Amino acid sequence: MENNRCLLYCKDQGYKYAGTEYGDQCYCGDDPYQYGPEDVSNDYVKDYDCNIQCLGDTEQICGGIFRLSVYATGLLSLEQGNTRYVLVSDNTMLSAPATQVLTSKYGIEECAVYCSTFVHCKVFVISMETGHCSLYNSFEVMCEGVQYEQEFKVYFMK
Repeated sequence: MENNRCLLYCKDQGYKYAGTEYGDQCYCGDDPYQYGPEDVSNDYVKDYDCNIQCLGDTEQICGGIFRLSVYATGLLSLEQGNTRYVLVSDNTMLSAPATQVLTSKYGIEECAVYCSTFVHCKVFVISMETGHCSLYNSFEVMCEGVQYEQEFKVYFMK
C-alpha cells in the first residue's frame, strides 16, 4: 500500500476521498467527516500523529494508529457536474463488454456525470427501464456490433 495507489483505487471506484491508515490500509468515501466529529475524541490531531511508513513505499506516510492520511481524488459530486453528451442511438445496446456497469437506478444526467469522472470514458449506455448505466472507454465499441433492444439509449461524451 502507498498513498497514490489508494487514491487511484478510490478514484476508479467513484469516490471523492481516499485515506490510508496504519501503513497498509486504504479507505474510500464521499464525506471526509463521516467518522467525526462525534466519533473523534476532543484531542487535537497533530501532523506527527500520522507517522507510519507505507508498506509499499517507505518514503511515504500512510496514516497512523486510528489516524487517516486523507486525500481528495479530484472527482466532482453529481450535483456539481456540468456534462455534455449527445444521443447517438435509440433502442440500441452495445454488444461489446462494458468497462464498468453501475447497477443502481440512474438518470441520463447522473450516468453522464459518472462517465465524465472516469478519465477514459467516452460512451455510456443507459437502460431506461432499470436505470443501469454501462460505461465504455472507446467509440470503437459501436463498430463491434449492436443489439436492437427497447428502452436502451447510447450516448457519446462531448
